[in-house]
Amino acid sequence: MDLPVIAYVDESSDERDNFFQDAYDSELFSEIHLLHPDDDITVLIEKLIDLKIDALVSDFNLADAGQNMYTGAQVVEAFLEVRDDFPCFIRTSWDEAALKSSNDVNRVYSKNIKQEDLVGRNLFQRIALQVEHHRSRIESWQSEFDALMDIAPPQRNAAQIERIIELDNMLEKQAEKGGSLPSLTKRAMLNREGLFAQEEELIRRAEKLIAAFKINAGE
Repeated sequence: MDLPVIAYVDESSDERDNFFQDAYDSELFSEIHLLHPDDDITVLIEKLIDLKIDALVSDFNLADAGQNMYTGAQVVEAFLEVRDDFPCFIRTSWDEAALKSSNDVNRVYSKNIKQEDLVGRNLFQRIALQVEHHRSRIESWQSEFDALMDIAPPQRNAAQIERIIELDNMLEKQAEKGGSLPSLTKRAMLNREGLFAQEEELIRRAEKLIAAFKINAGE
């Protein structure tokens, strides 16, 4: 399995350099992208999406980058609005504030690496493990989806159709939340696919019967 590609957002060039060196020394990542936060969080999210990363790490306090700046917790939440359940982490020197701002306290890590190591929380190892878990889950969903789609449409039962829709929805959320078809539309398409296949089979049988009748009639 390829090593993960990660991105780190921090307003401090020194902190970005420190993160890069530590991440590079861990030998756990194939690429490490460093970003300064944009004034507009939407621009930043678009840049992160274009990078095709496997995990996102952000500094918590980005206030020094500009007026009315957002926090790292807001960066993470904005990215999760686009990529569901994506591996995201927050680094901070403001532990209490970051913990209160994050929707998941397990995403928050201190910039004091020695302190984290003492309690068995190595950020870079956690990133690699989370990416591996995330990839394995997606691969499992994809394999199950492909197996269900390989079943001939007329042979699929209602439970299998519902599972196909559920898996398709989950897989779409890993790529991009916007633009997906509603579940009702997917269900109608799958049911129609099965009906069309049944109709085609009935037509083929009818044609065979007609041919047999003609032969028996001496035509």
